[in-house]
Amino acid sequence: MKKFIFVCAAFALCASASAQKGNLKKIENLTYGVTQLNTLEPEKWAEINQLVNEAKDNPETAENCKTWEWILKCRANDRFKMLKEYQANNNQFSDMKAFFLNEKAIVDAAEKYHKLIHTPDAKGKLPFKDKDLEVQKLWLKENAAASRGNLYVGATQYVYNEPQVAVDLLETYYASFDSPIFEGDDLKNTDKNYKESAFVYATALKGINADPAKIEEWDIKSLETQNGALACQELITAYKKKGDTANEQKYLQYGFENFKQTNIFGINLAQNAINNHEYDKTLQICDELIKRQEDGSTPTVDESGKQYENVWYPYYFKAVSLFNTEKYDQAYEAFVIGDEKCPGHIELVMGAGTSAAKFGNNHFADKAVCKPWFEKALKYFNKAEENWPEASDQWGYQTYVCYNNLDNQVMKEKYKKYAEK
Repeated sequence: MKKFIFVCAAFALCASASAQKGNLKKIENLTYGVTQLNTLEPEKWAEINQLVNEAKDNPETAENCKTWEWILKCRANDRFKMLKEYQANNNQFSDMKAFFLNEKAIVDAAEKYHKLIHTPDAKGKLPFKDKDLEVQKLWLKENAAASRGNLYVGATQYVYNEPQVAVDLLETYYASFDSPIFEGDDLKNTDKNYKESAFVYATALKGINADPAKIEEWDIKSLETQNGALACQELITAYKKKGDTANEQKYLQYGFENFKQTNIFGINLAQNAINNHEYDKTLQICDELIKRQEDGSTPTVDESGKQYENVWYPYYFKAVSLFNTEKYDQAYEAFVIGDEKCPGHIELVMGAGTSAAKFGNNHFADKAVCKPWFEKALKYFNKAEENWPEASDQWGYQTYVCYNNLDNQVMKEKYKKYAEK
């Protein structure tokens, strides 16, 4: 029985080889006398495509090299037709995804053909002699080079809507950097998209729920791209989700030091420092953030001139750190500066009032000292009342206490209701 199976298998192989050779003969007949393949009638190209698709599925034989030569010719012809259509349609593809997938097929076919023309047969003979081999190498390189750069472009088009397509395109793109086809071209240093592609690949990997370790690897590679700040934030979010505080803190620090165009990393560092009662560290971080905002390193307004929402945080966290270390006069000044720079935040207004009231209370025995501080406090509590009347739970009782400390009976009576709540 085993011998019978072996004989049948051998017979199938011979039949496949014969079919492959027959298909190639048919292609030769279809292209006989044609010097420019792109002038061949569409009907003949359709038949050639069918013949090579049948041939390539057969086992590896001596005819396989010629088969892949024709596969590359077919894909190159498809490219020629699609680009011609693109130009005729005002630079629009009728099927953009088909174009980019064909670019991938060209690079893949060139890689396969390059391998086959360097593979000797059973007698140790190569498919081409030296001169002809160089011609073939140049031809397949020209085709691969024309298509490989578009693989990155295609990935950017599908990274969010069809991430698997983006992954497939980029994996062929990355393979080309180590391909013998481009040996000596130093693509990693000459291809301007090489570094930038890392963020696109990492994003596509997230879209297909790839291995988290692989996503992490490519997010780290993305740190040196134009989207490095986004990649850094992705890493921080992932580490926070895993409870990896050490790496979360590591990349917050990295982001703070390397991405001055945003203050989000420093703000989170400052908040973590406050939570850990590291007030000196908080002050250092906030002073640097404020400096960057004021010298323009970190933009503070959008294109319409509207201030970004998080600009006030460095002023606030600085003031809170001073308040928590009982430096109430300095905290007051910090809150006031924050309110001047970033108006419209009750936290800054109430912080200024509360700091002034605290300083006044600490010097209550000296009326000459405490009185002006209670008056400063009232200025900000009254501002809070004017701008946020619904927040009486914050300014109401504080206002009453200040008037009581100033012995202002009329105003004390007015705000007495807040003391009784």
